[in-house]
Amino acid sequence: MIKAVLFDFDGVIVSSEEIHRLTFIELLSKDVSQKRWYSEFAGTGSRTIFKKLLDEDGKTGDTDALVEKRRTMFDKHVEAGEAKEISGLTDFLYFLREKNIKTAIVSGGHRGYIEKIIDMLGIADYFDYIVTADDIPYRKPDPKPFLMASDFLNVPPEKCLVIEDSYSGCQAARTAGMKLIWMRPYPSMNEPECDQIIEDFHDKQIFNWFNYK
Repeated sequence: MIKAVLFDFDGVIVSSEEIHRLTFIELLSKDVSQKRWYSEFAGTGSRTIFKKLLDEDGKTGDTDALVEKRRTMFDKHVEAGEAKEISGLTDFLYFLREKNIKTAIVSGGHRGYIEKIIDMLGIADYFDYIVTADDIPYRKPDPKPFLMASDFLNVPPEKCLVIEDSYSGCQAARTAGMKLIWMRPYPSMNEPECDQIIEDFHDKQIFNWFNYK
């Protein structure tokens, strides 16, 4: 039986992946398609993305300065109210609380950003634990962030259910030995190996994981 649900953040809790993608396009004046973004970059971290995009064009740049500038741009989009809760999320979190299912956020983002968003959305109290880039030096597809959450919650990996939208996150969850729901981020994406596919939290299939003892 599933005892814990581990959520990715961008694209699973909040509709922010497109904002991330557009800030890179704006800063580098380089087109990055939605399909490429979700296939290669989602969940991998700003420095990694900047390095790859600059290298492939034979360009150099101050990565730290670019990261900070992009963060400022992203924050402005958030403050303008562009980052929305994924449809049905609050109802699902309430359901998990009623079922006494433990919850965690496992993200490659930074703690300040994540806490700001969940406070803004009014859902901070629904999470028992948060793993961020500030807590562990490993990024997905490394399974260690998920295993860190599993250990803290005292729930073995095989009783954890991960909800992810990125390929790197799916690989991390599988390597960690956890059940996996893929939240399809873009219609033409190839399906990763997973246990279930949903579009958002209104999909009734997701509740089937908790309808037995």
